[in-house]
Amino acid sequence: MISTKWLELYRYINTHVNTLPVERLFLEQLNDKLMFLSAQFLEKGKPPSTKQMDWLENEAFTLMFSDIIPSVKLTSNTLSFLFETLMAAQLCQLAIATINEHKPLLSDEDYKSKCGLVYQQLGDYDLAKATFEEAIALNDANPMTHCHLGFNFLYQGHTELAIECFKYSIEVGPEFVGGYQNLAGVYYQDSDFAQAAEFAERAFSKCTSLVSTYITAISSYLVLGDNDKAECWINRAFEHNVTSMELVRLAGISAHQNGRCEEALEALDHYLSQNPNSFDVLNIRAHVKAELGRFGDLEADLKQLLVFEPHDEWSLEHLFLCYFQNEQWAEAQAVMVQLNKLAARYKITYREQLNTINKKLSLDLIDLS
Repeated sequence: MISTKWLELYRYINTHVNTLPVERLFLEQLNDKLMFLSAQFLEKGKPPSTKQMDWLENEAFTLMFSDIIPSVKLTSNTLSFLFETLMAAQLCQLAIATINEHKPLLSDEDYKSKCGLVYQQLGDYDLAKATFEEAIALNDANPMTHCHLGFNFLYQGHTELAIECFKYSIEVGPEFVGGYQNLAGVYYQDSDFAQAAEFAERAFSKCTSLVSTYITAISSYLVLGDNDKAECWINRAFEHNVTSMELVRLAGISAHQNGRCEEALEALDHYLSQNPNSFDVLNIRAHVKAELGRFGDLEADLKQLLVFEPHDEWSLEHLFLCYFQNEQWAEAQAVMVQLNKLAARYKITYREQLNTINKKLSLDLIDLS
């Protein structure tokens, strides 16, 4: 039997394209096609790998849907929906077969632009570039096509050319928020945080609901050290009901930088509950717990950090303090041995604590005897 994800995709398409065959019939034929392909390409008696099954199911769905496409009745809007859905599912060949079959529903410019997106996703950036340029020649005033061309340049590592395309997109479409946000994103990736923040501000003036705008702006202002503006953007997100786990992370970092450790800890805890392997957030949370003096629940974080960086002095130093505060004298002594191998100053810095440890261990030895 074929994976349920293909049936779910079919059902989703059917919510907008109501001229598809009934689900039961499609599923029967889809499973028949999968069995036919499996008999052709799989070795008898040998179970297929996950990669092989994914490929076979992809091919079966593509072949089945290709047979349906000519008989499906579409409008220009439902064709665009179907194209975007197939592209999102990475069914590029099926997407281009669909627009080829229903080409009369599209303008020449839209057809060229969609073909360019397929070539781009398939990794043929030269052909994608040529196709986007053909679309632009038909209509130079479509900002979206200029952005598609800009991303094509980005994928090839041509940042300056991408920036030119994004800038031209807002020149021909001053209200096109995507151009401003793309510029904010590319400047952020290029470490030009002041420019990134500026274009995020301009994107916000066109649309207040883009999560990426808030993330770019807050991240940029945090890097620039402008905590007040970062806080302003976090408040904007709350005011406009814009949420994401990345915004939770940034809110935690901002709260920490502004000295609100309890608030920071709450946000970082929430983020790590969903993303437990985020090393950078775990590191920040450990610093927050240390500043709050929460040695009781700091130990687990430090041990996890030390798995990644076994010789990190800050983590080892605070693990020593954890053990000392929790009266785990032998463990604290063992950590100090590691610290002394890294730097002799720790024996001097924590002379008083080491004297206490030695006394406690001596007493333990006497008690044991």
